Amino acid sequence: MLKNIITFCVLILSSTTYAANWSQTNMQFLHGASYKKPGDISYSATVVTFEHLSQWDYGTNFFFFDITSPDTESSTSYYGEFSPAFSFGKMGVFTPPESFLKDVLLQLNFEIPQGPSRRVNLAGVTFEWKDIGFDYLATQFLYRDAMGIDGHTGQFTVVWLKRFGGDSVPFEFSGFLDWAGAEDTLKDNVHIQANVLYDLSRKTAQKVPLKIGLEYKYWSNKYGIDGLNENVPQAKLLWNF
Repeated sequence: MLKNIITFCVLILSSTTYAANWSQTNMQFLHGASYKKPGDISYSATVVTFEHLSQWDYGTNFFFFDITSPDTESSTSYYGEFSPAFSFGKMGVFTPPESFLKDVLLQLNFEIPQGPSRRVNLAGVTFEWKDIGFDYLATQFLYRDAMGIDGHTGQFTVVWLKRFGGDSVPFEFSGFLDWAGAEDTLKDNVHIQANVLYDLSRKTAQKVPLKIGLEYKYWSNKYGIDGLNENVPQAKLLWNF
């Protein structure tokens, strides 16, 4: 599983970096003490995340993979996602009006987990917004199909980034919210990850490519399992390279 995810990410990274107009890659280290797994069992874990975002002439590519508990032999698990998007504005299909709408994109997303979660394919549209108080704000409306079970459902996603504090005290508030509908035996669920980070790369005197702070994770009906609810404050360190 890990070998497949790493091979896939290396191939995507090499191809997207070569063709990219702009790219950003980071490594994240998180630690929390109240994660949940089936059976409503709580556990502590360290999570290492590799994340990449790049922009090319007609859209963007985003992917990440998580390694949970990499310091153990029996509890290590893996999860990855790949999310390419194609800009209708840049492809000349749609010209955004002179308003709060920045762009509309055809959005694809592929979730590649290690059990008990299922592999999921998603497709839909992303609306990127501007001039409404955020450095970045997007809403997604997606068709969601979990593999190996009957039916399909929808997903609504919000992604945001807000910088504040200026160069002297450079903080940011960022994260996402996913709502996924019920599908066959899977219950509808809400997944939120919100960060408050101190961004050392924005300091005027010493620009260090690090962010440090807290991430709060909330997941109701985790994996679509009824009653499996997760509330986890996490210490977070992010290194851009």
